[in-house]
Amino acid sequence: MFLVKALLITAIVGTLTTNVLSIHCYQCASLGNKKCGEPFEAEDSMKYDCNKAAIPNYLQTFLPLGTFNATGCMTQTVEAPMGGGMHIIRSCYFGDTVNTDNGCKLDPKSVDSLDSCYVCTKDWCNGSSSMAQLGAGIIILLALAQIMC
Repeated sequence: MFLVKALLITAIVGTLTTNVLSIHCYQCASLGNKKCGEPFEAEDSMKYDCNKAAIPNYLQTFLPLGTFNATGCMTQTVEAPMGGGMHIIRSCYFGDTVNTDNGCKLDPKSVDSLDSCYVCTKDWCNGSSSMAQLGAGIIILLALAQIMC
């Protein structure tokens, strides 16, 4: 019986660790989806698991070697030339979340110019925040601790 409980706890802790270490962000652009702009109107289709995102090629030269995982979420306000106006891009962020100069760069092939870049480190923080998954994990761990005693 003890072995079954120990295996169950190990599996749950492993799952929670994976979920806590991964970051989930909204990914969209207001040029293609007006709900992505301001005010932001979240849709399930905008939710993205950043563990599945690959670091953009143009950022690889700016970031330290071995930086392959997303470290946060990003909201960029960019200006399109020739009357395109301001638009918003929400996506996964790669790089140092404190010094964002390198990670906030736009693709050099883009004709847009960066107006602002906001970086955050919690799930869905580039739209609305949610701690529900972490809260559920803590409740499960507390329940398992009660069973073990």
